[in-house]
Amino acid sequence: MSSLMWVYVLTGVVSIAIALLLVRLTHLSGQVSPETAATKVKSSDSHLPASERLQKIVDEEVGKVAGSAQRSREIGSLITSVFTEELNQKIEQNKQELRQKYEAVISRKTENEEIAWKKYKKIIGEKKQTEAVIRSIAQGLVVVDAQGKVVMINPAAEKLLGVSRQDKVGKTLTEDMKEEQLVSLSRGSPDKEDQEIELISRQDETKKVLRASTAVIENENGQTIGMVSVLSDITKQKELDNLKSAFVANVSHELRTPLVAIDKSLTLILEKEAGDLSQTQEQFLSIAQRNLKRLSALINDLLDLSKLEAGKMEVRRKSMAINNVIQEVIDSLNNWAKSKNITLEKKIEDLLPDVQIDPDRLAQVLTNLVGNAVKFTPADGRITLEAKLSEGEGGGKKELEVSVKDTGIGIAPEDLPKIFSKFYQCGGERMISDVNGTGIGLSIAKEIVELHGGKIWVESEKGQGARFVFTIPLTPG
Repeated sequence: MSSLMWVYVLTGVVSIAIALLLVRLTHLSGQVSPETAATKVKSSDSHLPASERLQKIVDEEVGKVAGSAQRSREIGSLITSVFTEELNQKIEQNKQELRQKYEAVISRKTENEEIAWKKYKKIIGEKKQTEAVIRSIAQGLVVVDAQGKVVMINPAAEKLLGVSRQDKVGKTLTEDMKEEQLVSLSRGSPDKEDQEIELISRQDETKKVLRASTAVIENENGQTIGMVSVLSDITKQKELDNLKSAFVANVSHELRTPLVAIDKSLTLILEKEAGDLSQTQEQFLSIAQRNLKRLSALINDLLDLSKLEAGKMEVRRKSMAINNVIQEVIDSLNNWAKSKNITLEKKIEDLLPDVQIDPDRLAQVLTNLVGNAVKFTPADGRITLEAKLSEGEGGGKKELEVSVKDTGIGIAPEDLPKIFSKFYQCGGERMISDVNGTGIGLSIAKEIVELHGGKIWVESEKGQGARFVFTIPLTPG
């Protein structure tokens, strides 16, 4: 039972006791009735005058009543004293308990406040450190919330975008931008992580090209709460790329004309239109023609790369069976494979539907993949071309899946992420080959597949061969 309850109980008991005492006193005082007084007069002190005898009786009765009242007061005083003492003890005990509880609460509150203050100072310190790092990095950094409104923007981003933090925080990034100031916010595919942004400077009307690498920010429940973008100025890089592309295109065009003339001349000589040839002459001219064709193929690759970079490569689709394209590639490379005792085989799933493709461009992709497989597969190896239907991503529409698998030396893990980059060539054993390339074949193959709406990737382990796979949608997107 709590201390407060004890107080209520004791107070009630004291009130009841006092009430009983008052009732008793009233009862005693009511016992002196006229009949009693008359009896007393008749039975005692008859020799005294009536007035004296009556006075004596009254005095005796009053004394009794006074004595009873006195005893009642003493008993009441005693009871009151006992209960008052008990009540005071309970009140004091209650005060002590309340004091102890209050002190405990104050102590815990103080400890919690100290812990909270330490955590707060730590968070503030980490926040300041993070802000200092963000302010000092050379790349622009922009963070937006789920509604696309700017939450944070660092000085580098302010400079790159030509905006101020005060004007942009709480607004969308493109808000208040004039049409001529924002040439293109997302050149290329919107689902790519890296995008190119072209901006026209407000000050001097010069064009600036930025690369934006964007990532989604999720909370612990996997819900999207914003996005973060890292901006890099690639204006000079784009200028150099444009100069390089223009140079490559011009040189390639200039080289193609004499190469065509040389090829035609060699063909006429080998066909003995200019007279008979000795065996040695024919052998040397054949070697010259093979290398000429290789040089022409490299120049064509450079021209294709220039077209892709300029966005000028076209895909001329028509309905065709993929088996025909695969067989054409096998026929063109079979002699080379046989010279290394490599077996070329195909596995085509039955009843494959025709697909809308550019057969020449797709043959270019397969020729590059199979040619690489022949280069990097040791003698007595095997190369398998396979075509089948597969489920699209997320169980979507079915796609045509084509793969080229070899038993070659494989690709090192560090080379896999860069294998489709322009001019990238794998190091190590893959450089030891009877035929070297330029490192642009796979990048062109990737672009051609993506122009068809498909995807390309590689699966490989060092020493376990490689498997290049690409997909083509059955219905053009």
